[in-house]
Amino acid sequence: MMDMQRFGDPNRFEISARWLEDREPRERLPKEYGWSMGELCIKVGGVILTEHRIHGRSQDAIQWYLGPVVSWMLKQWKWLMHEEAYVWPTRAGDSAAFTVTADLERYMGSDFPRDKEIYKRVKSWWIRHALRSADPSALYPHIFIRRVEDNIEVSWLDKQPEFAPTGFELSLNPGTALLAVDEVAAPLWDFLRWATSSARPATECDRTQVDALRTRLDSVLRSQPAELEAVHVTNEILNIIREGVQAGRWTPNRRALATPPVITGFDAPVLMFGGLNVDIGAHDARALFDVLIRQHQGHEHEQLNALVSSPSIYEYLQPYAHGYELAYQIRESLRIDPCTAFIDIEQLLTDLGITILETHLETSGIRGVAIAGQDFSPAIVINASHKFNSNSRGRRFTLAHEFCHILFDRSRARRLSHISGPWSSARVEKRANAFAAMFLATPHALEKALSTKDPREASTIKHLANKFEIGTAALLEHLRNLDLISDDDFQTISGYRHHPSSPMR
Repeated sequence: MMDMQRFGDPNRFEISARWLEDREPRERLPKEYGWSMGELCIKVGGVILTEHRIHGRSQDAIQWYLGPVVSWMLKQWKWLMHEEAYVWPTRAGDSAAFTVTADLERYMGSDFPRDKEIYKRVKSWWIRHALRSADPSALYPHIFIRRVEDNIEVSWLDKQPEFAPTGFELSLNPGTALLAVDEVAAPLWDFLRWATSSARPATECDRTQVDALRTRLDSVLRSQPAELEAVHVTNEILNIIREGVQAGRWTPNRRALATPPVITGFDAPVLMFGGLNVDIGAHDARALFDVLIRQHQGHEHEQLNALVSSPSIYEYLQPYAHGYELAYQIRESLRIDPCTAFIDIEQLLTDLGITILETHLETSGIRGVAIAGQDFSPAIVINASHKFNSNSRGRRFTLAHEFCHILFDRSRARRLSHISGPWSSARVEKRANAFAAMFLATPHALEKALSTKDPREASTIKHLANKFEIGTAALLEHLRNLDLISDDDFQTISGYRHHPSSPMR
């Protein structure tokens, strides 16, 4: 029996495998990849995702056919390493493992034609990113791999295999990790090279299958960066970016490796549009591209740079609690008294060197855009066409929301081109919303303002909204999160707010 071949760092990402001799004669094994029995072990952050118990014994590696895994990784390589956006509308803000699995279950049994069409889209994305799609009958864990900006997200669930033998049980708990691209791509590529070079076919049919895998490996190796980049954005947007490059208005700054064939750092315009799961028109894409060009070759103030950090969006905190914590940190760093009721957010951003731009986009879906990082002068773009920005309260909230993105939602390369809209990660957006609410209205200031007023009264909410210049919907959610009003109060006041005779309309 050969030793396990290990690729990568077990404290970051490691895949290890070896071939096994099958006791069954070849003619009794599956025709497709029946020659490829082996063991597979995957570790992320020191956690063994393939750990399981079989007949009371604990084992790290799963015994199953390796051929389907190798074939799937080669076929889906460019999607695994470069596709971020979901191809259907979703507001689930968790990892791909949670989001995709939940949406599959949501739409699977629906009789509505629209839901059936969405299910097909979810299923196609699942096939491109879920390890179990390589062989639905396999014992492998429910692991998802996808691109997230300039990182690779690896996420997994504790769902047991549907066709597991009696006595088999995976040991893992649900989890997520964000890793540098090369930390995942290099081990996977080394595994694929090892598997295709050391495979041991037994029959002529087997040799044909192995030759096909080797041919596909060579084909993937010849992938050009432009081809890989095209997976991350729509062709229309990519053409607009290429037009700008050809016109000499933009110098590409993407970073790519030849082996493994992967883009480790997307060009800034591609990074901006990569997370969108809806198409935006050419007019808006050009408008936002022009903003990038305007802010390019700039720099950010030292005071702003000192505030920037990259806390994981998967902290073991509710997004709203995490956003509150971050807002407190920034207010303290900026020496803003917690009892201060009104913050001049526009002046504060200007003092930090953040440019505020306003534009009328054709889409009403984009609320705001945050641009910052290395080689950029930071800016916040407000979409004047979005109804949320139609008044000063909504505009202030958008500015505070995008301020959070500039401070805390940058990629590993310290670049950010973040578009806030219905396609953005709900977890990221909820954290930014909470940050905005807490930054503009601390509980200290709210309690001081409420010292002689009843927060359950609609007139009080109107008074607070005027005092803090924050929208009533955001304020109500904020008060509920702070336990200053109950869930029942929230529902009641919300009802008043939408009633035709309500003074808060």
